[in-house]
Formats: sequence, C-alpha cells, structure tokens
Amino acid sequence: MKKLLIVPFLLSGILSFGQAAWIDPDPANVAADVKLMVDVSHPDCGCPLLEGADLAGDSLYIWTWTPGDPPGGNGQWNASNLALQMTSEGDDIWSFTMTPTSFYGVEASAIYDGGIEFLAKKYDGSAVDGGEPKSVDFHVFVEAPGCLNTLCSFPSVFQEDDYVTMIYNNNLETHPGLQNIEADDCYMLPVAVAGGIEYPYYDGSVSDPGVVDRPELLMKYEGEGRFYTTILSDDFFRINSDNPVPDGVPIEMIKVRYRKSVFTGNVSSPYELELQCD
Repeated sequence: MKKLLIVPFLLSGILSFGQAAWIDPDPANVAADVKLMVDVSHPDCGCPLLEGADLAGDSLYIWTWTPGDPPGGNGQWNASNLALQMTSEGDDIWSFTMTPTSFYGVEASAIYDGGIEFLAKKYDGSAVDGGEPKSVDFHVFVEAPGCLNTLCSFPSVFQEDDYVTMIYNNNLETHPGLQNIEADDCYMLPVAVAGGIEYPYYDGSVSDPGVVDRPELLMKYEGEGRFYTTILSDDFFRINSDNPVPDGVPIEMIKVRYRKSVFTGNVSSPYELELQCD
C-alpha cells in the first residue's frame, strides 16, 4: 500500500500538555530510545494521589493507547502490566524509556502525525479516598529531528512503495564548489541499486546541460540551506527512469549526487539511502 508521508522539517513543533508531561529528547528520533516524562507535582497532572509515591515506596506505571496498544497490553486497571513500570527521577518526576516504533509496532509517521497518548497511575488504579491514583490523560506530540546528515529521508525507514522525502542538507556539503547553493540551482542525479546493479535515472553524464530540462531533478528549496524532493521509488525508478529497474527486482538503495544548474566541474560525492526489504 502506498503511504503518503509529511515532511518533518516543514512542520512546526507542538507543545505537550502543559509542563506536566513531555518527551525527552524533543525533537526525537522515534526509532531510538526516548523517555516519556511526567511531573506528578505539576498542577496540570491533576494527580495529587501520585505525589510522593517514590518516598512511600510505591511505583508508577504508564497506561497508553495511542498510537497503538503496548506489547502485552496495559494489564488490568487494578493490576498494571509490570513491564510498564516507570522510573523515579526524583522530585516527583517519573520516566518511562522505550523505542516508540518497536514498542507500539507502528511506523515513525504514525507517531509524528498523531503523538503519544498515555496516563500515569499506581499499580492498582482503583479509587481510594474519593479519587483515583492516576494522572489526567496526556497527549504528547513529538517533533521529528531535522536532517543531521548530508542526505536524510523521511521516513528514515522506507520501502519502495512508500512516498519518501529526500532531504539534502547543503550546509554539510564538503565539496567547496557546491557549498551555499542557491534556490532553483540544485539538481539531483539519482541512481537506483537493484540486484547489485546500478540504474541511473538520467541517461546523460553528470555534466550534461540537459539535466535542467528535467524538472523532476530540480530540488525544492526549503530554506536555511536545505533542499528536498518527494518520490515514490516504484514509479520513479521503474516507470519514469531512462534506465528502468526491471519488475520483480527489489530496489535496495538510492544513491544521489548533486550539481548546480550550470556545470562547472563540480558534482558531489554519492550519498546513499537504504531501503527496507518487505
């Protein structure tokens, strides 16, 4: 199924619910370890029955439902899943460490698009003294990290039937003749690697002036030295390419070099993006 994804650096950040809950770090790579953080002493937590839990020898647990069910489930309201136990950071601050994509079993886009919904509770969340030992429902939004390498993709893990946005960070370009490229002056020279064979998208040489006659090779300028383009590898390299990848041969990698519209002998080294196998 073809999945349309949103470019992360085009999105503005959204604050979490007050300051009672947040994610660390933020922006975050949700395919790596992150911490869900809760300050149970904050008024926005609405959880006075959780304050001082660590001093009383109690533990807290997360109870989560978005972007999916946790592995093994949340447990019962009066008996939380022990695997969801939080860690006391002191001063009524609690954390839960996980890798969101594997924890929820979803793609990164599901987390960046919809955030994480959860609450913090005691092992037994049953009402006591007229209240439940739990927090309010938190909805923490996660901002995706910017492009930290010369060539990045969103999503970072993708297949050939996914729409993928390739992000070229010209600020990190080491070729002196290609630094500080201006808008409408950055062209890509992509190559698909399939079955160990390279299939250049464009038949001309890296110096061919005909590159500028192919609008799909012009990188869009986002600003602050970043350029991007979005493709569907299946169509881009199997249908539109001058050297189509044969049907049935999985695309393993995309290699991309960059040049300016007027070629003066400068072309970047090839940058690589690996595709995930089915």
